Amino acid sequence: MVCMAKKEFPFDPLKGLRGSSQSEVRGAPDTLIQALQQASPFSEPRLSKEESAARQEVVLNALESLEDWELWLLNAVLFERMSLRQIEYVMGIPKTTVARKRDKILNKLKTCLENDPVIKEYLR
Repeated sequence: MVCMAKKEFPFDPLKGLRGSSQSEVRGAPDTLIQALQQASPFSEPRLSKEESAARQEVVLNALESLEDWELWLLNAVLFERMSLRQIEYVMGIPKTTVARKRDKILNKLKTCLENDPVIKEYLR
């Protein structure tokens, strides 16, 4: 059996996401009108910088509403691809509890995003 050492994850999910450099999409039109003008007939227009920035802001606000441990857990599951058993070892709680917490966090984000008019418009 392999013994795993406890590992600290210095994680700031919002670091570097705010600012003009991240909100700009390379080659993307500045406005919805420009996106529609550049699109070929019967095709979907590219996402404008305005729309992209608005959606990014909504997602960042939803992530900011989470507590630090919730962000850590999301990072561990989604980006570090840790198993529930690994997270169980690090957090010191049963894996079923970890799974419930993960599901609760995802539902919290889903609710937060579904209630936003920018996301509602996108999903239509």
